[in-house]
Amino acid sequence: MQQVNEKTDWLYALLLYGLGFLLFWEWLRPLSIISDTGQTKIFILFTAFLFLLSYFQLPFWLSFPIKGVAMVYALHAMFFPGPFFDFLWLDYFLSDFSKNIGLLFDGGFDSLSNVFRTFLFFILLWLISYLMQYWLIQTRRIFLFLLVTIVYISVIDTFTTYQADNAIIRIVIIGFVLLGLLQILRIQEQEGVSFSKGRFPVYWLMPLIVVIAFSSLFGYIAPKAEPLWPDPVPFFKKTTGDDDGEGGNGNGINKIGYGEDDSRLGGPFVMDDTPVFTAQIKDRGYWRVETKDVYTGKGWESSVQDRVMFEGSTETLFEDGVEVEAYDMKMNMTGNEEFDFIVHPGQVTNIETGQDVQLLENPLSGKVFTQNLGESVVLDNYNLDYDSPTFSEKMLREAPAEYPERLANTYLQLPESLPGRIGDLAEEITGDEENPYDKARAIENYFVGNGFVYETSDVAIPGENDDYVDQFLFETQLGYCDNFSSSMTVLLRSIGIPARWVKGFTEGEFVDVAGDYREYEVTNNNAHSWVEAYFPEVGWVPFEPTRGFSNQADFVSDYNEDEASNTETSDPAQAEEEQPQQQEQMPEEQEASGSSSSSFEWSVWYTILITVVLLLVCYVAFKNYKKWLKSYIISKYKKRDDGKVISEAYFRLLWLLDLHGIKRGANQTLREYAVQVDQKLQTQEMKELTRRYEENYYRGKTNDDAWDEMKQLWENLIKKMQS
Repeated sequence: MQQVNEKTDWLYALLLYGLGFLLFWEWLRPLSIISDTGQTKIFILFTAFLFLLSYFQLPFWLSFPIKGVAMVYALHAMFFPGPFFDFLWLDYFLSDFSKNIGLLFDGGFDSLSNVFRTFLFFILLWLISYLMQYWLIQTRRIFLFLLVTIVYISVIDTFTTYQADNAIIRIVIIGFVLLGLLQILRIQEQEGVSFSKGRFPVYWLMPLIVVIAFSSLFGYIAPKAEPLWPDPVPFFKKTTGDDDGEGGNGNGINKIGYGEDDSRLGGPFVMDDTPVFTAQIKDRGYWRVETKDVYTGKGWESSVQDRVMFEGSTETLFEDGVEVEAYDMKMNMTGNEEFDFIVHPGQVTNIETGQDVQLLENPLSGKVFTQNLGESVVLDNYNLDYDSPTFSEKMLREAPAEYPERLANTYLQLPESLPGRIGDLAEEITGDEENPYDKARAIENYFVGNGFVYETSDVAIPGENDDYVDQFLFETQLGYCDNFSSSMTVLLRSIGIPARWVKGFTEGEFVDVAGDYREYEVTNNNAHSWVEAYFPEVGWVPFEPTRGFSNQADFVSDYNEDEASNTETSDPAQAEEEQPQQQEQMPEEQEASGSSSSSFEWSVWYTILITVVLLLVCYVAFKNYKKWLKSYIISKYKKRDDGKVISEAYFRLLWLLDLHGIKRGANQTLREYAVQVDQKLQTQEMKELTRRYEENYYRGKTNDDAWDEMKQLWENLIKKMQS
């Protein structure tokens, strides 16, 4: 393989590996849509790293451990909080690995953990990167992989929500360029065509690029007939008798997004990046739709369905003593979802629709509906003003524990069938805390560890006699935002803290800067639920118990130095909140605990940068070590004049020749080997050097100036070896 690679121009190799990676990338793009994988970026970065190592052609003893460390680091980044070099997580991983190996040999594939499944997927990516190297560099054949890629994307586009219109265009362009490049290489190797050293055959590629560009452009702009069979899925369902209607039996896999009915929670879902809306806003935070107050044991319902006229502002979320800052924002509801209600960041003070619509509000849930003459209206865009709070932890800890009767009656509700062990667990979690705020934080922190895992596929549906929260807390410990937020709400209520369940969206993905505003795009993937707890003299305070998500609310610790020294404690939840969100959201800046000065913030990008630098250093060392070795040997023996220098220098020369691929046969004499070396290096100096060496040692002829005479021949041979 080394000889084949030496024939390949470096620019050719770079193009082949780059296009091969782009082609394989198309296999990874649909994962966020057709599976519950929320961190496809890590898979893409790992695959790019594998292709980079393959391009550098590092030896196996060096590339294998580097790839292994990169895979373990990727697993840590996906599943384990805390620093990589805190090897406590490694004990869990090794025990999980040994357990799953047993399940694998016993055929218990359904019981494999997500960590182990991801490990196997990384191994698969590793193998495919090797196969791509084999197809591109050795066999010069990629057509079969291109064909399988087209079939794969076509099937995914047909039977899932993934839209592959642009993917097909990308695959065709990348595939045909690859086929053309490989054909040029095959012609070069089979016909003995050679190019000027250091020059890339641009003129060979120009006709190929023009033909591909013209064909792709013509195919894109040409008129297209409507499909005769637009969607085969309904036909298959009817044919197989599996068409249960839109709702189904409720036990299938749902698609993520905002829904009205939360009476029966649970079950898996698949991701969906369908756009919902875009917003231009100065502050970032969650997008609120409504709250629900009645927990049934299976899900959530609203006790009040009435609608009243919107009086210019939503319900009061926080009291007068809370510091607020006024903001305005612009909402564009031009996504693929039609909402007849207002989506907003918090306590709204004014809504401007620009249309003749009526705004009605549910006084309990806070949901604001849009209608005209009794008919629902879907707004394309609207502007609103709102207040963003900053919560004082001092006020929260000093808030009284006496709640208004109306709030207590509504937001302490629990079903009579609620298992008693939920209340016992809440008491156990909060037993060491003295005020409601610290108790709420303790419950929020409880989900950071204790075996809870964010999961969207292997999520249980409570049976007839099961409680939704009880099942999650004590049996499965696998779930997504609904499981975490419902559990925290119920735990808070069970110890007498009013709490409610909130629905909406996370902030979305940053798109652009528009003047003083930042534009975010929110998709169905951003649908989310969280918790609000009530504290007298403060108001409703948001909490984020879901693993991998961070609380967007502003909290300030406003104690004086004496109070801070007595009350400052470590907060695992805050550390958890600093982790990147599942929805590809930006991490918050971390503050070092117990330090008044800002500390260096370590992130995955620093690790990637250091890894790339180390990799480049290793690559440079690997590419140049033979040259450095030759320079060292020349300098070592050139100045010696002792009696042993001739023998040592000659055999060091033989060692260098062997290292550079000119190997001596087992039964080959020195003179025969010298002829072979001269043929390889196109010189006559090896035979002359060997003759002089034999004269000095085999014929007993000695000469004090022998090394001085042989030195130039010896040095010339070393310099002619190609590194």
